Amino acid sequence: MVLVHGSLGDHTAWAVPVAELAKYFTTFALDRRGFGASGDGENYDIEQDFEDVAAVVDVVAERTGRSVTLWGHSYGANSAMGGANLSSKVDRLILYEPSLGLTYPAGSIEAAEAALAVGDRETAVVRILVDVLEMSEEEVDALRSSPRWPNLLAGAHTGPRECRIEESWSYEPGQFDDIAAPTLMLSGGDSPEPLVEATRRAGEAIPNARIHILEGHSHFAHRTHPEMVVTVIRDFLSQG
Repeated sequence: MVLVHGSLGDHTAWAVPVAELAKYFTTFALDRRGFGASGDGENYDIEQDFEDVAAVVDVVAERTGRSVTLWGHSYGANSAMGGANLSSKVDRLILYEPSLGLTYPAGSIEAAEAALAVGDRETAVVRILVDVLEMSEEEVDALRSSPRWPNLLAGAHTGPRECRIEESWSYEPGQFDDIAAPTLMLSGGDSPEPLVEATRRAGEAIPNARIHILEGHSHFAHRTHPEMVVTVIRDFLSQG
């Protein structure tokens, strides 16, 4: 199983679900470009993420001699969707609330960019967490005191560029028709409506996709309730 993380975090964002996944799968959690051990470039485009994910999938498939289950979360689900469209080595695709097509409150992206311009990574991250993911002050404070916070700050520079790609995105007819893998879309029953709608639109763009609602959960159920999410995934993978 190849895992693709979302915005701000790096591959360590998968630490909690990987502890559960490792009971059943061999996992490969990548760092998208601009995160963790992966480099970055002058000009970023999401097509680069698509190509990166496809390249990792192909290498894993070659090394293991098996096709790959590909799971992406949030912006990483966007990257996984594009990667699955380019690689023939994906036999199952799992997308947890892809975010292409999201729109943001007026001025919110500009506020994050302005904070970054003066070196204030913390404000940039908080603006994204609050304005985009609708986190409460208490939830942000909990993140700030967690081991993940330094990784969020390290990826702050990638946040606004990914938000702008999401806002400017429009699905073109047939754009993802080369995805042959059966696809499971995960969506939180308590997630913000824009994320639910973005998941629905992504599901409509993929030939063989179905949506599973995680009732009583939102955008991070794979971290808060990993056993439940992994059970859903194992049920999906056990189907013909």
